[in-house]
Amino acid sequence: MSVQPVTRVWLRNKRRLLDAQAGLARRRFRRIRNAFYTSLWSEAAEQVGATLSRCPNGLVRISQGQRSTFVDHSDLMLDSAITLRLMANKAMTFDLMSGTDLRTPAFAKFTLSTIEKAEAFLESQAGPVVVVKPADGTGGGRGVTTGINSLQALHAAARHAAGFNQALMVEEQLTGASFRLLYFDGDFIDAVRRDSPVVVGDGHSSVAGLVKAENERRLNADPITALSPLILDQESRNTLAAAGRNASYVPAKVESVQVKLAVNENGAAQNHVVRDDVHPSIIEAGAKLVKSFGIRFAGLDVTASDISAPLEQGDTIFNEVNVNPGIHHHYLVSDRDQQVGLAPLLLTRMFETGAGTITI
Repeated sequence: MSVQPVTRVWLRNKRRLLDAQAGLARRRFRRIRNAFYTSLWSEAAEQVGATLSRCPNGLVRISQGQRSTFVDHSDLMLDSAITLRLMANKAMTFDLMSGTDLRTPAFAKFTLSTIEKAEAFLESQAGPVVVVKPADGTGGGRGVTTGINSLQALHAAARHAAGFNQALMVEEQLTGASFRLLYFDGDFIDAVRRDSPVVVGDGHSSVAGLVKAENERRLNADPITALSPLILDQESRNTLAAAGRNASYVPAKVESVQVKLAVNENGAAQNHVVRDDVHPSIIEAGAKLVKSFGIRFAGLDVTASDISAPLEQGDTIFNEVNVNPGIHHHYLVSDRDQQVGLAPLLLTRMFETGAGTITI
């Protein structure tokens, strides 16, 4: 039975209300994001001997000889709008990935009207701890709730996620570190380990106060260390509760507190270049995956306890395929001297091969 229109309107309004504060916080970071990518592409164009100009619609045109490409922050011209739309649907991507020989997360699709499917999935998990998220139409961790281990929590998470999209997913909660592997035309370019965001106690501020101070620090940092704020939401409340804490908890001086499991809102201090540590068998498997999906510029999200272990011997799970992945993840890192220089590398390959360019 489908959700009634009145319910859909209520959920949409609730989502808008819940997301309003987070939206305001993110809006404050637009200046930071614009400044980062303006500087990134200006420096990259200069390094490869290209010219750069701004278009009336906000796109940035970068030209070398008769070839030009257009960029918008991290968005490039390499992959089609249909490819982006397909991979943005997490449920469809999981269905496609389940047809490969790679290990992918166990999951189930449901809606509020068929939540018994999610209940059965939760009961089938050994932990049981699961994650609920919108199946489509969101990004950056919005609508995602981790650490769900009861029917009550499952229903609350489902209602929260349905505020963003009626199509929902429940999946096993993975253990291990989170990695982003980057590919261009199937060639491995870079890898970063993305740790969960933390705040460090000063002996007198609560977690909520430390998060507020962290966001102010990010807004004024030079060089830039993050392009988004750290937001206290249901995901963070679950993470803190799992450790017996809440937003009012006052950490001891230099005590590190994990604010949420999702890594999307971390900062440079939590990102580490691991390009030389990834086992060749994992690199090869990722290349095969992006080639088979026909994606030119891809970021694969992988969970593993040891990324240097052979694929057949470790616990590596491929859990997300990102088209037009965030380039900033490979610049905002703790070990800046290990940066791969991604933007000029991309421009060089695009102008050399003609991929993602037009010729005038």
